Amino acid sequence: MNYTTANITTLLIGAILAITIFMMVRRDHLHGPFAIWWLIVASIAIILAIFPIIVNKVAHYAGINYPPTLILVLAVSFILLKMLSQDLQRTLQEKKIRRLTQKMAILEKALKDNKLIDKDT
Repeated sequence: MNYTTANITTLLIGAILAITIFMMVRRDHLHGPFAIWWLIVASIAIILAIFPIIVNKVAHYAGINYPPTLILVLAVSFILLKMLSQDLQRTLQEKKIRRLTQKMAILEKALKDNKLIDKDT
């Protein structure tokens, strides 16, 4: 099978991404569930680089005349899904932070009322 420069580049990008993700997880810079998402992306890149015929066949069945268009459409779709996922995660974090701040304010007021801490702090 003849591999083009694009296939080799995609394979290298996928491999480097996978290695980087493993290193970040090992150093505790990236949490497990987030790492899984990126490892899936790296795996897809590696598979498509090794078997480029997959893109051609899927594009043909989807009715797309120019197969690289399929890759771009899928990439944009995955990016949008990732953005939505991050927004949902951030919303949950903001709710938790707001509730914790409110609880902390209530506890501080209770401590001040009981004269356990200075009223000036």
